[in-house]
Amino acid sequence: MESGLLRVAISNPEHEALQTNLITLGFLQAGDHLSLDLFRNSRLHLQAINSTRLVEATSGLAPAGSNSLNDWTLDLLLVRHIGEAEQRIQALIQLLVERLGRRSGKWYELPFRLTHAELAELSGHTRVTVTKQFSRWRKQGLVEQAAGPNRLLRVSPQLLAA
Repeated sequence: MESGLLRVAISNPEHEALQTNLITLGFLQAGDHLSLDLFRNSRLHLQAINSTRLVEATSGLAPAGSNSLNDWTLDLLLVRHIGEAEQRIQALIQLLVERLGRRSGKWYELPFRLTHAELAELSGHTRVTVTKQFSRWRKQGLVEQAAGPNRLLRVSPQLLAA
């Protein structure tokens, strides 16, 4: 990938593409590599989170220092196996900020919008559980999210250090 941010998901090929639940495998950004041989038995879904430019790789190997989809998938699987809801959602936020976030003053920001439903899918919880947890964190001053379609999630360093 040359630029942008891409969500990579799969679904069952026997279900209608637009009427199925997606399973997010990870996110890719500039410099990351997507090997397509992994998707022979699944339907692949690519969602451009922002303006994205894909280029054909001249080599089947991922560039040194890039995140592979395997890294993302393993980390998301590990997050889903943390016992407590708060810890699992917190581990997901830490992973997203570590891989994709950027520092903005005293906060970390994710450079794209994630709905509570999308965070629920990534963490293996319900949207209601994620919404309740975010309400608690908002009251504690650990997260901020402005209203509107372009709202970015802002995360306090205290939430990441816990």
